[in-house]
Amino acid sequence: MQNLKSSNSRRRKLLYYLYYTPLVYFFPSIISRMRLKSILNNSVQEKYIESRVGYYFKKTSNFKVSNKGKNSSELFWNQFFKNKQNSHFIDFYMLLQFFNKKNKVDFIYSVKDYICSDIAKENPPYPTFVKSRPIGSDNQNSILLKLNQVKLFHFINDTKKFEHKKNQAVWRGDIRNNSIREYFVKNFYTTPLFDIGQTSPRKDVPWMKSFMSINDQLNYKFIFCLEGKCISTNLYWAMSSNSVCVMPKPKYESWFMEGKLEHGVHYIQVKDDFSDAEEKIEFYRNKNDKCLEIIDNANKFVRQFKDLKQERLIQLLILKQYFRSTGQYG
Repeated sequence: MQNLKSSNSRRRKLLYYLYYTPLVYFFPSIISRMRLKSILNNSVQEKYIESRVGYYFKKTSNFKVSNKGKNSSELFWNQFFKNKQNSHFIDFYMLLQFFNKKNKVDFIYSVKDYICSDIAKENPPYPTFVKSRPIGSDNQNSILLKLNQVKLFHFINDTKKFEHKKNQAVWRGDIRNNSIREYFVKNFYTTPLFDIGQTSPRKDVPWMKSFMSINDQLNYKFIFCLEGKCISTNLYWAMSSNSVCVMPKPKYESWFMEGKLEHGVHYIQVKDDFSDAEEKIEFYRNKNDKCLEIIDNANKFVRQFKDLKQERLIQLLILKQYFRSTGQYG
């Protein structure tokens, strides 16, 4: 099953790069720039769209691009020689093609070196386009875009009904990228209500468990969603399933707007030390109607990210506002 998951992931990434790489290297950007006005003019500016733009781009005053800012050509050659975050660059570059090539931006992945998670977790000193940011009132310099979507925005069609699933909570994963994951697995792997375990790195330890595919995890009523390097990557597919997400209150957010998720509405919230996790799951597994309500709310929350034209529009409006705020639009 490990090979099956790896195969599906590789296939998804291969198709992504086969489709977008030729567009990056060979598609004339002038065509995108000619389409921009039509895309923006023909779009209905609903309050919902405006609220999403305002959520991702909080800066309301004008500002200047830093002396480290780069235009799309500079970003292109920087990537060519090259930074490892390929999908982050492609997702961003495909949006920049709709605007003047001379426009400069501050982009967290604009250096040749790989950006480690510690740097990505920080709020930048000047307005910068990022994949994720800390949740809070002081993150206005972190401008979110839908980056690395080939890995993150993977939703599923769960055909298994909640009431037919196992009355347990499941988690499998790598414990190296977050000390909270390590603490959770080492201290709660013997809890009868939990089927949790470390899958990597491979070690001869009691909490080491065999790999479990997404399809197999969907056999459980409850799925733990634990932040890794920053965000929880299984939260995306788990919230599109017929299982209930269980997690501590998110500390980081991405384009998925984790900061808008509410305990008891979209997921079951547990303490950071998981001391109440067994009690919470015991309570909710006897509340079938409440669980179905949470699942329905989670599925509705996911649905807003499935309209790809709308997703592109919101991102283009963010870039338009950025260039206008920096005096580069028009």
